[in-house]
Amino acid sequence: MERTRAIAAAPIRSAAEAWQMITTLLTDTLERSPAIAAGSVAAALAPLKGLGPALIAGGHLEKKGLVLVDGGLHVTILVMTADAALAVEENLNPVPGGATATDGWTLYLPEVEPLKTSISDAVKNSQHLSAATPPATPSANEESGRRSSPIDMDALHRLRSTR
Repeated sequence: MERTRAIAAAPIRSAAEAWQMITTLLTDTLERSPAIAAGSVAAALAPLKGLGPALIAGGHLEKKGLVLVDGGLHVTILVMTADAALAVEENLNPVPGGATATDGWTLYLPEVEPLKTSISDAVKNSQHLSAATPPATPSANEESGRRSSPIDMDALHRLRSTR
């Protein structure tokens, strides 16, 4: 299920403080899962320590945001600044679905100028960070159809095609 979280930056809090809120949100969400070791999320986000606040200060996370993907977990994190920051209703609780996360989670960053080279360098050797386009989420109809149908439609199609 796709979810969105909005975080307020300046004038509510500095870019560094907003980045710390994002790091805490991601850590609290993912480390609820027994498959993810304590401290591993913060370690994976370490290459973004200076870059995250730069993305926020430049307003680069207002429209595209960061996207966390792991199986059914698909979370877009937007960071608002200026007047938009004053209107944000933050929900900093762990995102539902984090308890089922795997060690295959990926945080997608938007590749924006003038930080494109720095972003590429930060994600280059990481198994959890990417500058690629995040995968699309299945539509609500596709998700509910997959979850609610007790019939395996693919198996029926295979059975019909073998006759």
